[in-house]
Amino acid sequence: MRGRYRSIDSHRRGFSPTVSLLSTVLLLLFVMGPGTAQAQVVPTETQFGDTVKCYSCMSRLYGAIWENHLALLYKKPKNFTDACDNIAANPDGVPAVHCTSICLSMSEQTNIAGVRVNTHIRGCMSDVLINGFNTTIVQWYRWLHRDSCRMYRKKELFKLPGDFNDESMIEVCTCYDNNCNGSNSSSLSSLSSSAIFLLLSLLLLRL
Repeated sequence: MRGRYRSIDSHRRGFSPTVSLLSTVLLLLFVMGPGTAQAQVVPTETQFGDTVKCYSCMSRLYGAIWENHLALLYKKPKNFTDACDNIAANPDGVPAVHCTSICLSMSEQTNIAGVRVNTHIRGCMSDVLINGFNTTIVQWYRWLHRDSCRMYRKKELFKLPGDFNDESMIEVCTCYDNNCNGSNSSSLSSLSSSAIFLLLSLLLLRL
């Protein structure tokens, strides 16, 4: 009987690391799920002063239709430039401004003659929209308390009037560090995928 208990105990000891690693992978998948924060940060008072700098730009495409359409919705950025689409490739091509709020970047797919083009808007949260963002959404998703990336319906987020026919989606990323809104969310997704792949590989080696 004692040998039987020893055998069961040995089996449990051998199985425990695998269960522990699997639990870690499942927890990571849950935390890194779509729309969750990349890192939760409670901003300090100094971060809402002139110590936080954010890139201020829009893709050049927005500049071409600014006067006729966008000037009624957005505040004008420091410049319209292709460098706004990929700041990492040309960080000196986009100016930064001092923010009294948080930094954010927005990206959407614009349809031009049947071709989808990715466009970007970057700036201070308080300096992007003329009428500001939907405060209910800002509070519900805790923009002021954590870094995050999430898809939103423009009509709801921008508080567009009921007769405004726009059901498109836009991705908004919020952050707090200097020039943190220069990153594209796709790079964050790649990092998360790599981490998950590494853990899954370790799990397979344990089996």
